[in-house]
Amino acid sequence: MNKPITKDELSAPALPAGFGLESEHPMLSMPFFIKVGSQRIEGKRISVTEIEVAVPKGSIKPGRNGLATLSFPFEDFALSLTAEITATERGDADTTVLLFSEPTGAHLAQLRYIINSYIAGDLVTLNGLMSYSGPTQPKAPKAIVEKDKRDRLRSLSVALMSLLIAFLAGTVVFARYTTSFEMHPVFIDRAGMNMQATVAGQVTYLNADAPVGEVAYTIAATTGDVLSFQMPHDGEVTLANEIFEGATVLPTDLILTIFDDTSSLRLRTMISIEGLARALQGDPVTLDMSDGRSLPVKVDVRDNTRAAALRGDLYVPIDLLVEGEPLEPAAANKSGRLRLSKTLLGAFGFGQEK
Repeated sequence: MNKPITKDELSAPALPAGFGLESEHPMLSMPFFIKVGSQRIEGKRISVTEIEVAVPKGSIKPGRNGLATLSFPFEDFALSLTAEITATERGDADTTVLLFSEPTGAHLAQLRYIINSYIAGDLVTLNGLMSYSGPTQPKAPKAIVEKDKRDRLRSLSVALMSLLIAFLAGTVVFARYTTSFEMHPVFIDRAGMNMQATVAGQVTYLNADAPVGEVAYTIAATTGDVLSFQMPHDGEVTLANEIFEGATVLPTDLILTIFDDTSSLRLRTMISIEGLARALQGDPVTLDMSDGRSLPVKVDVRDNTRAAALRGDLYVPIDLLVEGEPLEPAAANKSGRLRLSKTLLGAFGFGQEK
């Protein structure tokens, strides 16, 4: 059967937060005084959570909060601590119990040191005063050890490692700030002559093996006209994907491409107007290929590039020229990504290095 709760237990203030049991912190009898307002009261026992003072129970109104000054008298001086206290209904005819409102407040470190020193015997009482009986000799200073060559080498290694880490971190930040990638991929194809549809319509005739001067394909336009296109010159002919007799085409749709034996590679992509402006101002342009290689390239501005820029297009077509050794034929049908960066001088607004 549960023990009934008494009236005193109901009216007793709760333990301060962070302290689980009433007996968790022992009460010690030692000389001290406490000043509450203008009233100076002799203390009887103290712990880090509560205080017993020598006034009858109820002399201090229960539940009252306020600042109190604790004074611990020594032979030639007194140590004072200030803390907020809360009065309780606990006590008897000669004592009243006060609680520290904030047991972990700023006073805790000094109070704990005094209590621990008292428990350890470093503080002794005599005629209501305390004296210190602990060690009186200061700790001997540590011997100054002269660093040997190994210590100096270790310090130098740490300094160099710190500089290296700082340099690498700065390089990463600089690269993120000065480097940008274009959205569109770069396509690498064989360079040849493209034959495109000039009108919207349907392919009614298609002959990829037609000799020079003969009709290569015919388009029945939506306007009712029938347009025929001759083979301009000899070479290897490749039909565009999804082009066959009966296929529907739109203007500028690729019909076929003619390659000769000396056909080189062509690098094509779309670049933003901002990226084009940076490239024309001298920012280094690099092609990061899908096989892991990074090649410096130059932007080749063509007539269709200028026309698209003057129309106000956000992205314009360009060709790229590889600087240095040209790409090998095996690079055909591969792709890459265009990267623009700045030199150290360019990052601070000076002219780019050429």
